[in-house]
Amino acid sequence: MDRGTVRLLTVGAALTDGMLADVLADFEAESGYEVTVTMGGPDIFDRARASEADLVMAHFGFTELEDFVSDGLGHWPATVMSNTVAFLAPPGDPVGIRNAADPVEAFRLIAEGQHPFIVNNLGETLYITDTAWNAVGQPDKGDWFRDPGLSGPGAVREAARQGAYTIWGLHPFLMLQDTPQRVNLEAVVYNDSLTQRILATVVVRRPPGRANQEGALALQEYLVRPDTQAAIRNFRTRDIDMPIFWPAGNQNDN
Repeated sequence: MDRGTVRLLTVGAALTDGMLADVLADFEAESGYEVTVTMGGPDIFDRARASEADLVMAHFGFTELEDFVSDGLGHWPATVMSNTVAFLAPPGDPVGIRNAADPVEAFRLIAEGQHPFIVNNLGETLYITDTAWNAVGQPDKGDWFRDPGLSGPGAVREAARQGAYTIWGLHPFLMLQDTPQRVNLEAVVYNDSLTQRILATVVVRRPPGRANQEGALALQEYLVRPDTQAAIRNFRTRDIDMPIFWPAGNQNDN
């Protein structure tokens, strides 16, 4: 085990447009550690169990995260930041959700305008949709509320085809827009807890020689420091003039 290296295994959502790379570069310069970053998918905690990481960053609430810690393989999670889910608007934003006060008001405008809305059946997006629908008084779904049974990019492409609104994670949407399959929709990001998903770090507990716990703890402490949290909040991307990551270090016992 190289004690000068910290292996960070993270979900893709933390990598949006280089924010994490900037933060890690500052940590490396200050601490002398080198951080190697690997992106994980649904198998992220299986890989951590196989000693492929010193520190894991994943969405808080993952069953796999709970099992990993409960099995004694990781320290208690430290919340670091939230990434965001976005409403995606068709050209011209027909009902004007860009100016809505929050996601619930945005959904109300779509419902009142009877403009087509495509359900994205991914877990978190479906949960947000159901919450917003209840928050605006369970309006009649009629013809405007459309569920073609699609998830992820399939639902987004269908929304673009129909000139409809939908909801999806900002990170995968920006990744899609960097490909030849980009769609004619625009991300409208809301400063609201309803659309934010907390990312937490877990320091891996492994026998000596199989994990750099000292380096992982140093990186985790750095990520939740107030100055680092401020840098996370101040990050901007592309044409979105508001944070796309929101500090969550205040959720820990500081």
